[in-house]
Amino acid sequence: MTKILYLSMSNEKYSVNYFPFLRDYVRSIAGPDTEVVLRGTRVGRIDSYRFFETLDTVSILDSALDGERTGFDAVAIGNILDPGLREARSMVDIPVVGLGETSMLTACMMGSRFGLIGVNPFFGGRFEENVAKYGLRERLAALEFMALTPHELDACFSDDAARQRAVAAFHDAARAALDAGAEVIIPAGGRLVAFLNANKIREVDGAPVLDGTVALITAAESAVRMRAAAGSFVSRRRLYAKAPAATIRDVAAEYAESYRLPALAEPGLPPGDGA
Repeated sequence: MTKILYLSMSNEKYSVNYFPFLRDYVRSIAGPDTEVVLRGTRVGRIDSYRFFETLDTVSILDSALDGERTGFDAVAIGNILDPGLREARSMVDIPVVGLGETSMLTACMMGSRFGLIGVNPFFGGRFEENVAKYGLRERLAALEFMALTPHELDACFSDDAARQRAVAAFHDAARAALDAGAEVIIPAGGRLVAFLNANKIREVDGAPVLDGTVALITAAESAVRMRAAAGSFVSRRRLYAKAPAATIRDVAAEYAESYRLPALAEPGLPPGDGA
């Protein structure tokens, strides 16, 4: 049985509609020999602001370390901004895949150029940074937004009038991206992917709407198989170089008063609050 730890930047307190839908959906996607466990971050407000994102990224890294320690085979970071993705890959030996990178690379196999449709423009700069980081500027045709907050989108799961407005806003943004040359539409956010799935929106004017959650779970399962066959998944040469065990112990000791690394915790102890 393959065990995948699926990490969301939200949690059930702030995503009363999205989180239960996501829990059922990731389990339905996984293969018959795969178990997917959904875990949110400690706070998980998703308020669009970079400082709060950074705080919850620490929770993502905690969970990645704890996931390896407790026997998970892979970690899937289900946030379009890929918080902590590179850092996590340098910390653990199990594969770590991210929703943003996986979605964009998958879209490149589906069409020549893609459009990113975000919930609101607060995330725009971070989308552009990641597109550049992954070397995909020439494959991005457009970046469009729906003018909603993540919390407003969560309400659209259960409010019919709000749902209709959100669907119309998505179609308008997607068509603007298609007019700019996109051939594949990427819903830029796990919550948006879930909302579109709940409303069975799979294409817009002949262009596929990428299901990033399916792509992410599939990538995690494939990465586990690749590691089993090859013995490793990421290179340790440069970008994902892993610190020697002695250095990790020294650093853990220095930070002990303010921060406990889950990977060094005694077996059986829980990770941080609400992880």
